[in-house]
Amino acid sequence: MKNHNSSKKSDKCSKGDKGIILIIVLWVLFFLSVVVLTLGFKNRINIRLRSLNNEEIRTFYLAKEGLNRIIIKLAADDAGFDSLGDDWSKELVLEKDYGVLSVKVTDEDRFLNINLISKEELYHAAELFEGLQKEDLEAIYKSRPFNVPSEIEDINMIDDDKFDIMTTTGKVKFYELLTTFSDGKLNINTVTAEVLLMIPGSSRRIVESIIDRRKNTPFKNRDTLSVELSSLGLTPQEIGSLIKLVKVNSSVFRIKSKAISSRRSIEKIIEVVIKREENGLKILYAREN
Repeated sequence: MKNHNSSKKSDKCSKGDKGIILIIVLWVLFFLSVVVLTLGFKNRINIRLRSLNNEEIRTFYLAKEGLNRIIIKLAADDAGFDSLGDDWSKELVLEKDYGVLSVKVTDEDRFLNINLISKEELYHAAELFEGLQKEDLEAIYKSRPFNVPSEIEDINMIDDDKFDIMTTTGKVKFYELLTTFSDGKLNINTVTAEVLLMIPGSSRRIVESIIDRRKNTPFKNRDTLSVELSSLGLTPQEIGSLIKLVKVNSSVFRIKSKAISSRRSIEKIIEVVIKREENGLKILYAREN
């Protein structure tokens, strides 16, 4: 009888041990499954990150390629005179299997240098912007020098709407017609109509005459500029006011190179301002996203 009872107890213990072992095995299997899934997930994430990183690097170098292409064009360009018909002024668009590149060049010598113009020239330049009052211009003048023209908007006392003017191409802000990088002279071949009107002694008649002339025949020689302006019907006084502020070539250019990847729409932008000198090109400003 005792043997029979002990046998039953042994069977119960054996079954209990097996149940515990089974539970442990199941937990171990579950844990291993979680580990395997976690490692697999991490591997997939790492692969995607590496792929994303590689695509970002490739997109960045595409943007850099655009920058280099324009720099080569500027280095090879005839610096005697510059016009909107030059090769550097045309937007570069390049499509590749892995992305699209677009590069735009802006001639900084087509804008007024806010740090170099006199107070009288600033007052005259602002006449196109009816919202700007004398106290606004005083605040702008006293806040110089600016690193970039858009810093004008940071002057607390000036309402942003005061900077707006409507043109044939849409709304333009005052600081969009300014620069901080040029030598203070305007390239008569590239300067905008609005900036020409901001020059003391200028008028719409003068502006229209200059723009009509340069569409087909750019001004090429600084020494003969007075004679050429005279042939357009400008008076000696008008020529005198204009000639001291203009030139026929440009030395400072803003290059904005943007590349967008074809797979994930990753965007990389490189923007630089370079100065063309006799011994090469000098970087004045650079940023990238």
